[in-house]
Amino acid sequence: ALFKKFSIGLNYDLTNNLDDEYFAFGSTQSTIGNYFLELSQGIPLELLQLQGGESISDLYAFLGENEGFAAQQALLGFQGFITEPVMDTPENTQYTSNIASGRFLQDYAYKSNGINGKFSFNFGTELSNGLYLGANLNSHFINYERQTQLLETNSNPGSSINEVFFENNLRTVGSGFSAQLGGIYKIKDKFRVGLSFDTPTYYNIQEETSQYLDTFSDDDGEAIVNPNVVNVFPEYQLRTPGKYTASFAILFGQEGLISVDYSYKDYTETEFDSRFGDNFDAVNRAIANSLQSASSLKVGGEYRMDEWSLQGGFRFEESPYQNKTTLGDLFGYSAGVGYSFGNYKLGFAYDVYEQDRAPQLYNTGLTNRAGIDTINSSFTATLTFGL
Repeated sequence: ALFKKFSIGLNYDLTNNLDDEYFAFGSTQSTIGNYFLELSQGIPLELLQLQGGESISDLYAFLGENEGFAAQQALLGFQGFITEPVMDTPENTQYTSNIASGRFLQDYAYKSNGINGKFSFNFGTELSNGLYLGANLNSHFINYERQTQLLETNSNPGSSINEVFFENNLRTVGSGFSAQLGGIYKIKDKFRVGLSFDTPTYYNIQEETSQYLDTFSDDDGEAIVNPNVVNVFPEYQLRTPGKYTASFAILFGQEGLISVDYSYKDYTETEFDSRFGDNFDAVNRAIANSLQSASSLKVGGEYRMDEWSLQGGFRFEESPYQNKTTLGDLFGYSAGVGYSFGNYKLGFAYDVYEQDRAPQLYNTGLTNRAGIDTINSSFTATLTFGL
């Protein structure tokens, strides 16, 4: 018979845990005032001034629906007295900052939580010539929330704003689809070679944002700009790159094995799009100019001694960023031990990886980076039952 075995299954996989938290603080010559100043240039003053009976919430929502993100940031800066028009006329489009240059103490807090997971329908078959073929059809989902807070203080001469607290909140939900195709060929009893292809993942994503600004002047007191408005953005599409993987394994009878996996992914193929007229050309150009193709290598082994088994592994993942500053290369190690009680197995494993990163605080104005040396470790225990 051509087909010796055939299997189908349904799995759930937590692809990525999005929980993260870090704090950055220090003294710098860059101010959050430049963020509002740069985004304000070119915005007419009449768009930032409240009309009769109009509230901050009304104007913030109007600007978001009709003028866009930059106009909303210009409103926050103007109503928080961070920016000042060059001319006090409705047609004015140029602004200066009420925060004087000098030294600034900054405390930046980043916190995120969420998951990226998938449900997979998979099927596989073993052919009579030692070839194993399989495929997965994956339904992906994203549920993600992020909050950033910046507190900046200064006592610079000539600065009429001495304290700024700026909060941004983001919520992202999405769903997507991908497929995986692969095969393993058994060469005699000791060798296995494999090839697999992960298709790009096609996501539909929706996002919501909210903002809050609080400024303080030693001379004039506090100004709170709280729109209390949730910006709901039109759905957009995201295509993540596909991945190619080649694998090789050597088996030593029932005593153990050594395996090697090599993967390749071209991150410049990441692409944003929208059916609602939003233009992502600039974003896609930035992706092509800052990302690169990246390789990863995983080496693992297992050794069995009667009921005992020992495992160990190493992995390397090349940074998808050309500068290797935003996110550096990843180096990881793992070790484990297991014991078989016959119908069930008990195992313990330890995994650790190191990766440096330097995320940019804001895309405009305050573009300082937070240097983070990440060492992530985990300890897991597993209990497996068999029949």
